[in-house]
Amino acid sequence: MFNISNKKRISLLKSIENTLEARVISYISYYPMDDYVLVPLYKQLSTIGKTDKLYLFLNSYGGAVDTPYKIVNLIREYCDYFGVIIPFVAKSAATMVAIGADEIIMGPTSELGPIDPLVKHPVYDDLWVPVQSIRLCVDFMEERIINSADPKVTSSILHPIAEKLDPWIIGDYEKSMKASYQYAEALLANNMFKNNRDKAKLVTKTMIEKYFSHGYCINRKEAINELGLNVVSGDGDLWSIIWALYLAYDDYLQKKSYTSIMEITDSKVDMSEVE
Repeated sequence: MFNISNKKRISLLKSIENTLEARVISYISYYPMDDYVLVPLYKQLSTIGKTDKLYLFLNSYGGAVDTPYKIVNLIREYCDYFGVIIPFVAKSAATMVAIGADEIIMGPTSELGPIDPLVKHPVYDDLWVPVQSIRLCVDFMEERIINSADPKVTSSILHPIAEKLDPWIIGDYEKSMKASYQYAEALLANNMFKNNRDKAKLVTKTMIEKYFSHGYCINRKEAINELGLNVVSGDGDLWSIIWALYLAYDDYLQKKSYTSIMEITDSKVDMSEVE
């Protein structure tokens, strides 16, 4: 396991700040992102104060549909230029945060993902479900019935599944799906694709509809060439520091049995304290 002291970790974070000539907030999380992140984020931003350039060092597998938009808007209250650094994984809702930036720094290990935010299962509190899952289930049953040689038999077989689909849940999930379109398009149109709403719409549609796996890897090459995102390739000494810092956070969280951490060079908030 990668071993590094807290002092050295802060030193690495400061090195990234010096290289980019900007302030950096680290947010590393293995728990679904939700609005609880906004309070510690506000504390860190208040400590930093208004600054010209600010980067979010982000590792997250995603989370709630509304949270990314709030995160981006809050950060932009404190800076003129916003960038996101992805050392490893920024999926789903975390991808939405990234596309709300002016630039994204990605390296060989960096992954964005399809925009497919998570919603809490109505029965199992600890289970988060990709928004598109319900729609795909309904599409699956409809397709089977339409293409069946005997639709009545197929309908009877699928009936027990359909009975478990509460209309209120389907409606709520569909609403979340439409919110994904609305938020993603707004984040792109207001920031990275300013004054190019057509491109914002096209990229939003691609990121929501093209990919079928929630965990699909959009690497930096695809992000640049296929999606046209403003991605800066992290290489050389800068990337070595970024990767070393990510490994340091991963080691720290495992040792402490924490799910998340948010940190700046001035102070630290362990997200486990607010979850």
